[in-house]
Order: sequence, then C-alpha cells, then structure tokens
Amino acid sequence: MEHENAALMRRVDEALLAGDFPSFLEMHADDAVMHVPGTSPLAGDHVGREGIAALFQEELSMLDGPPEMVPLDDLGSDDHAASLVIQRMHRNGHDYEGLQMVVARVRDGQLAEVWFRPQDQAAFDSFFA
Repeated sequence: MEHENAALMRRVDEALLAGDFPSFLEMHADDAVMHVPGTSPLAGDHVGREGIAALFQEELSMLDGPPEMVPLDDLGSDDHAASLVIQRMHRNGHDYEGLQMVVARVRDGQLAEVWFRPQDQAAFDSFFA
C-alpha cells in the first residue's frame, strides 16, 4: 500500500506534468520554504507560495520552453516525502538532462519544506549561468 506522503508527492509531480500550477502550489503550506542549492540565479531559499511561484516563473523565463520531467519514484514516511525524477531542459541552444531528488518535510498533508538536489550540481549551475 502506498504511503499517504508518497501519494502526495506523486500528486505534486502529476500537477507539474499537467501544467496545473495552482494545484501544485495548493499542495504547499502557505509558509513553505523551497531550498535550491548552488550558484545559479535560481539558488536560495524561496519562501511561501508566492516565493515558490516566483522561482518557477524565473526558471521558465530562462528556458526555451517548459522543462520536461520523467518521474521515476515517489517515496513517503510519516514526516517526509521524496521524488526521484529525470529533468530535461533547453536553453539558448544547450540541453540539460539530469537526475533530481526532491525531498520534503510534510506538515498537515502539505509540503512545508522542500530541498531540491540535482545529481550534478556543477552541471545544473553551469546550465543556468
């Protein structure tokens, strides 16, 4: 049986794949924090639904089109959820494909804190430089 927090992360992935950004944001707590590591313009702590929305808008503005995402697995425990995906992006004639891990702390059925972890941080940062 699928853990409820794994199902939550699966719904998060499905909303992103469908381009349903309002539903994606609703699955985050009002005060959620998304941590993006590295040195790219996207790096930093993005606070609240508005901050998370601004992060994704900035990412989209830098890309030639919407990123592609291939979900591989969603995991859950009583306090956390995780998603393993392959992300593909195109920007200024350059391609990026990388394995990404998204780990989240869950509070009251919503993502409260999210850590984005690309497998190859240097390649991710270089792509957005």
